[in-house]
Amino acid sequence: MGLLAACGETEVKEVSNTDKKDEKQELEKVEIPNKPFKVGDIVSVNGLEITITSAKYSEPSEYTPSVNGKIITLDVSVKNTNAEQAFIDNTEFAIYDAEGTKMEDYYGYDEMAISDNVNAGKQLQGKLYFDVKEQETFELIYTPTFTMDSKEIIFDINVQ
Repeated sequence: MGLLAACGETEVKEVSNTDKKDEKQELEKVEIPNKPFKVGDIVSVNGLEITITSAKYSEPSEYTPSVNGKIITLDVSVKNTNAEQAFIDNTEFAIYDAEGTKMEDYYGYDEMAISDNVNAGKQLQGKLYFDVKEQETFELIYTPTFTMDSKEIIFDINVQ
């Protein structure tokens, strides 16, 4: 997905984990793109298949303490099904606690958060880090950068 080709309305759909769903079920999912997705769901956003594969608490770095008490690490898998290169970045993701308060990104680890171009037909694995208060669920919002409509894709995150 090139920079100019990506500007426009955001296409969001859930990708089936099995081949047993019929076309009517897939169309229904396309019509309801604002439903919250879950850890493990494959969500196609403008040809990028994004999956939050796990959510767990991690210990903060020795040199960068947690302001809110805990660090949540989200493992992310991205597959580019487009014919052109596409970009994904940790700044396109925001996480909110149960009260709707935005939690801060965490930059205390040597391994950087996901941020890269994904070539056509290729995959990328990475992580997202957030400094959070300990609780069971969070709301993660992904807003693709290069679109005109600023569509938000919502994930309900249950920490394991």
